[in-house]
Amino acid sequence: MEETRTITLRKSVKLGDVEYKELRLREPTAAEWMQFDKLDGVEADVKAIAIVSGVPEPAVNMIGVRDLIQASRYLADFLSSDPKTGDNA
Repeated sequence: MEETRTITLRKSVKLGDVEYKELRLREPTAAEWMQFDKLDGVEADVKAIAIVSGVPEPAVNMIGVRDLIQASRYLADFLSSDPKTGDNA
């Protein structure tokens, strides 16, 4: 699994004077995970992407579904019950 992933948005979004063209994602920290762990579905995905990428939640709400799904799947890999670490545990 990639340590980081940059997703170029199919269509940029603008919030105020700031235009967002990409999402830069990485593994969430435990503290970050606690912020969205109790949420469900798309609400959890949007919150997680906003927290991890640093893109404000209102801007994440405006991104296209395909980009949202791509980002959500990347983050979900870190939260799976059987992470692939390369260790022989």
